[in-house]
Amino acid sequence: MSYADLVTLLFACFTTVYAASVASASDRGVPPEAETAIEAAASPRKDPPPAEVTAVPSPSLKERLEPILGEGFDDMEIGIVEDARGLVISLPETATFPTGRADLSEPAQALLRRIAAALRATRATIRIEGHTDDAAVRGGRYTSNWELSTARASAVVMFMVTDTEFEPSRLAAAGYGEFHPRTSNDTPEGRALNRRVDVVVIESADERATGS
Repeated sequence: MSYADLVTLLFACFTTVYAASVASASDRGVPPEAETAIEAAASPRKDPPPAEVTAVPSPSLKERLEPILGEGFDDMEIGIVEDARGLVISLPETATFPTGRADLSEPAQALLRRIAAALRATRATIRIEGHTDDAAVRGGRYTSNWELSTARASAVVMFMVTDTEFEPSRLAAAGYGEFHPRTSNDTPEGRALNRRVDVVVIESADERATGS
């Protein structure tokens, strides 16, 4: 075979292969430039990652209690603060007990029913603290501020257990006399602030984190 015949034969072979490949694409009715798009469409689709949902923080126990304690008891000057002990609901003597005595007034009983109802849904421990000013107790049933403050705290605990059926295992009573004042005893106003019963709500770390 001559060299010219060999070149002619190779050219004819390549031409035949090319024609066959073009015919295959035409038979499928798909233009060559569309094949890439079809392959991409056949690939598994990757959905976009879900959008982050920002959790709405639950209201704190203090935020839930403030309107409950304010409604109908504005004249009692109830304090509600958070300190190292926990959430503290401070009930002044003028709204809770007669001077030198540990008998709960009727307004104080109504207030304690509302406090017990609000706290029952929590798992917190409740410590009732009695406090006085530094004036010596004169006459009456109690001979010292220690006794008076402890009797008042115990009276609140007993009322919550017997009247509101609050769980006794979650309650504790403590009397501190004049030794944990809120402010100075140098003025009548200061003395009045120091004569009080504090309802201390001691929440667990989980409850503080979730606001339950």
